[in-house]
Amino acid sequence: MSEDELSYTLKFNEGIMLFERDSTREKRRLIYDKDMCTGCGMCVEACPTKAVSLGPIGAINKGFSDVPHISIDAEKCVLCGICSATCLFNSINVEIDGKSVRNNRDFVNYEGIHLFNQNKCSMKNKEKLEACEDCMNVCPQNAITFAGIKEVEGKNINTMERGEDKCVFCSACEIACPTEAIKVNKIFDGELIVDQETCQGCGSCEEICPTGAIYLPNYNKPWEKVSKVEVATQICCFCSACEKVCPVNAITLKRSSVNYTKGEEKSWTKAWKKAFKSFVG
Repeated sequence: MSEDELSYTLKFNEGIMLFERDSTREKRRLIYDKDMCTGCGMCVEACPTKAVSLGPIGAINKGFSDVPHISIDAEKCVLCGICSATCLFNSINVEIDGKSVRNNRDFVNYEGIHLFNQNKCSMKNKEKLEACEDCMNVCPQNAITFAGIKEVEGKNINTMERGEDKCVFCSACEIACPTEAIKVNKIFDGELIVDQETCQGCGSCEEICPTGAIYLPNYNKPWEKVSKVEVATQICCFCSACEKVCPVNAITLKRSSVNYTKGEEKSWTKAWKKAFKSFVG
């Protein structure tokens, strides 16, 4: 391979897209996992070259189509990695010379904080050694698992583990914890507005929501007047999947802030910060 020569590879296999660019200077690869994608479209919003586009989200969500939620135009994609860093659900991973841009200090990344105080975590029943699994049971991404009851310094303690690659910092675990052992600083703050007059109550937003933050309430009494759609803002990760899937545009997402690391000052840092800031406003 000569000094200026570039080699491109594009492969599809069982829901996985692999796009590679190889040169004498570096090797970049993008891996997209269809099954992990929610169709939120944040990668579409962030892409500086408009190489990513959304598919028929409504049809995919209802099982009428099995195409990927997004498509990536290989002719436009420069493998910069912004889509990978802004994907809340780890469905896109961009590597440079084998090293992912995600959680890489050279690049801008989300900064969500999940704190677990082991001293506050308690079992449901200490005498029967019955574990408390409230945080695990409510986690919408299955990011929390029960790690067992362990004896530490003669004391039995309830232990939990969290998968960082799955956590979207929705704070459902914090709300569910009966002993306030968990504290979550969310990535986004904002509000989700539903136009109840326009809403048709189709349930598409409820079906696609990755955290269960938007839902159709139950009618307890026939004469009871309730909203067509309710929003639990406390556990919303503000991904905008509900907004994009709504067939009548009844949902508006407004992000008021985004927490992200500044990254090392590199030639590309300004463009990355611009992409993260574009989510707000």
